[in-house]
Amino acid sequence: MDYDDIEQITEPLDEHWAQRMGDSVYRLVSPVWEGSILPSLRAKALRSECTAEEFRDMWIRSMSLAIDLFEALHIGAYFEGAPEEEKPRFLWCHQSFDLLRANDKRRGFDIGKDELLRVAAEYLSHPEIRCNYFDWLLLDSIVFAELDAFGYHVLSTRAGTGFNLAAAVADGNLVKYQVLSLLLGVLGFALRYLAAPAVSIFLASKGHEIASLTVAGLWVLNLVWTLIGFPARRKMRKKGAELLTSLNDLYQILGNSTISPRILKESLDKAVAAGVVLDGAVFTIVDRMVARDATAFIATQAG
Repeated sequence: MDYDDIEQITEPLDEHWAQRMGDSVYRLVSPVWEGSILPSLRAKALRSECTAEEFRDMWIRSMSLAIDLFEALHIGAYFEGAPEEEKPRFLWCHQSFDLLRANDKRRGFDIGKDELLRVAAEYLSHPEIRCNYFDWLLLDSIVFAELDAFGYHVLSTRAGTGFNLAAAVADGNLVKYQVLSLLLGVLGFALRYLAAPAVSIFLASKGHEIASLTVAGLWVLNLVWTLIGFPARRKMRKKGAELLTSLNDLYQILGNSTISPRILKESLDKAVAAGVVLDGAVFTIVDRMVARDATAFIATQAG
């Protein structure tokens, strides 16, 4: 089978799947498909001297997974009534992680983690369609999904130690978040450490000694409880920050045009040692990258 044979198979398949996807999906999937995935399939077919039927099966399976990947990365994009700002603008690209915008659907994607991992499992079960760009798409999106989800947890719950009202109200605006954090911090300090003593003193001045002592006692108990729990909360926040940093360091490597699989593997091992939990698909892809060439991985390289 030569290049012309491959094109004869490709053209009718492309027309069929373009109609099946619809214009809104095809215009986002097509650049990645035509620019990176299909050239790799062609190179594999020519190198392995596969039959026309084998190439057709590879083409269909790869395209089907590309569509499944699109749907996993834009899980709620086409629900009826979805806002325009939540509509997809790309299949996938390396993201600039912004903690304040974690879990924000207005960034052009909405990842369904379970669906994404199912696509990864199906892809990895068919090594004949493996290509660099598909490897990178899955690796980058899976790691980012974990980074984004954990970042949202760290920010919104203060790493599991409380509710971050400033983050909830700021809506991703840094200046607004900083101002709200300052104001709410001052207000919280006043309510926690000054309000109860003031109320207790006021009640005592009005002759309500029992009520005054009750308020004072409750304030002391709350203060003691806060002090007792402080080391644990501090430890949880420190651990959350460390895990977030490890995940972010790992993710930043995937943004390089030329990735060192050896350095990527070292960063992955470091993140796992710190306590980061990632799906097995990540390790499988990275191990295959290292086995193929430990010095360089170029996502756009065909073959």
